[in-house]
Amino acid sequence: MFRYIISICLVFFVLACQRVYIPQSAQTKIYMQLISLDSFVSHRQAKRLAKELVYISNHLKQKFHPVIEPHFNNLLVNLGIQKGGLCYEWSDSLYLYFKTKEDYYTDFKFHLLVSHQGEYWSEHNAFAISLKGHDIEDGLVVDLWRDIDGIYVSKIKEDKSYHWVYRKDREIFR
Repeated sequence: MFRYIISICLVFFVLACQRVYIPQSAQTKIYMQLISLDSFVSHRQAKRLAKELVYISNHLKQKFHPVIEPHFNNLLVNLGIQKGGLCYEWSDSLYLYFKTKEDYYTDFKFHLLVSHQGEYWSEHNAFAISLKGHDIEDGLVVDLWRDIDGIYVSKIKEDKSYHWVYRKDREIFR
């Protein structure tokens, strides 16, 4: 029995020490998603936004040190073993960072989304990017929690895993 406990502890130690870096190819995929929103999107702004998304995502992955699988990571956070990394912490961090950049990104707006709000086991939060003057639903969902090895980016309407709702009540700097 003691041998099993030591083995489990060793696995946690190794996984907690790993650092996840998002590959440069993610930047290209994000850029393509951003320019697909509208033919008038500034390619320069889209490239910079994609680059910054990858940069800040790598920074947050180093800060939160996600392990194995998101739901298991949540368990570790709730038990106090892992410091941070719940879905709202990822989305709020992205939101707060990019809200300070809104003067530069004149084509884009930044938002928070929620799915299954108020349901303890299934509520999920994410960051969103939309075009100024367009509906949020026509924008992109950016979810760092869902994919510990990368950045999940999809058009909000095409995300089959969640039904997203604009979460105005959590937005700061409106």
